[in-house]
Amino acid sequence: MIRETSKRIIKRIRKKLYSNEFLINNRISNKNFTRKRKLPFVSLVIFMINMIKQTLQKELTRFMEIIKDTKTNISKSAFSQSRLNLKPEAFIELNETLIEEFYKDKTIKKWNGFRICAIDGSKLILPTHSRELMEKFGTLSNGMIIPEAQISTCYDVLNEIILDAELETLQVGELKQAVCHLNKLSNGDLVIFDRGYSAVWFYYFMVQKNIDFVNRVPKNFIKDAEEFRLSDRIDEIIEIKSVPQKSRDGLQRYNITDFKPFKIRFVKVNLDNGEIEMLATTLLDQEKYPIEIFKDLYFKRWGIETNYNRMKSYLNIEEFTGLSEIAIKQDFFVSMFIFNLQTVIALDSQEEMEKEKLKNKNKYKYKINRNLSLGYMKDRVINILMSDNPEYYEELKELFKTNPVPIRKGRKNPRIPQDKNRRIYFMNRKRAV
Repeated sequence: MIRETSKRIIKRIRKKLYSNEFLINNRISNKNFTRKRKLPFVSLVIFMINMIKQTLQKELTRFMEIIKDTKTNISKSAFSQSRLNLKPEAFIELNETLIEEFYKDKTIKKWNGFRICAIDGSKLILPTHSRELMEKFGTLSNGMIIPEAQISTCYDVLNEIILDAELETLQVGELKQAVCHLNKLSNGDLVIFDRGYSAVWFYYFMVQKNIDFVNRVPKNFIKDAEEFRLSDRIDEIIEIKSVPQKSRDGLQRYNITDFKPFKIRFVKVNLDNGEIEMLATTLLDQEKYPIEIFKDLYFKRWGIETNYNRMKSYLNIEEFTGLSEIAIKQDFFVSMFIFNLQTVIALDSQEEMEKEKLKNKNKYKYKINRNLSLGYMKDRVINILMSDNPEYYEELKELFKTNPVPIRKGRKNPRIPQDKNRRIYFMNRKRAV
């Protein structure tokens, strides 16, 4: 049976877009979007969803051609003024609607009954020459006068859905952002963290919320962990009976004052390069979760690294359409929505493609080309969201299936160091074609 989750999601998003409640919730003032404008509320939102990557004026002219309103001319200035009346939370709300509808599907992928999530942060280079952004977010620590923001995402690595995203100043740490992500999770979620999230208070916080985790532990973490690391033991459950004052302070920030002893499990895994890594986890059942499963389980965290690469290389989330704080937030959260919309359409297209390839007895399994399919969404997403004509959706789904990528098992993708000379001046060098 062919799934049609994306069709159902798009229908629900379209309904929300045109609802009066959505408009009221996401305008800055009650006076905004009350008169007939050249770029009304729904048109403004959909225009921004259409991945504005070329010059603004060309994008605006092209948009009016697609919606068959060539008599109306919208200037860059008119767009810039209109966007100031739109809350960035509009795109968060659309994304939450998409996520809610997606997880109604009973065929979503899980691991041993868990939804596997990864949480990690990254830095986002903001447009230069904006004093407002420098004062709001902060600048690079190496002395260069370039504003940066701290971002963090909670990512379902099996279903490739961004469950939550945070954009904050550089002063906000990754752990604080991770706590915000946990508010979107519950019992049945298993979160994988890298070593930067190792903190006893954070472990206890997750235990209190009944959220399971696997965390790569750094050296000299806590006494019990270091003793285990230096021993010959490879699997051990310990009870943490007390926490240092620093951890108590961390818990008090979130109104947790009644600390109780809790158990945690340490395991050692052998990496392909011969190194031994230590993991901390709340999966205490040693029969149900033998030590052999943890290497592959932790490796699933790599999905969030791939996700950040897609966002920065394919979606170009560091190419912004404005120099104000509200423009930065709008562009960031609209990118999260676009990423998820692409994913749900790709999943439906993937299922159809697999059935077709199975009939042809292909040597390899294939997956949707995420780079090309994102390009196919450009402009077509306008018609999909503005019209209930199913032909627009079916056409896009067929395009998603063109030029798929073969899945070759056993390949490894080593981490590639970031190019220090990569382009950072985004505002004035947008593509015009």
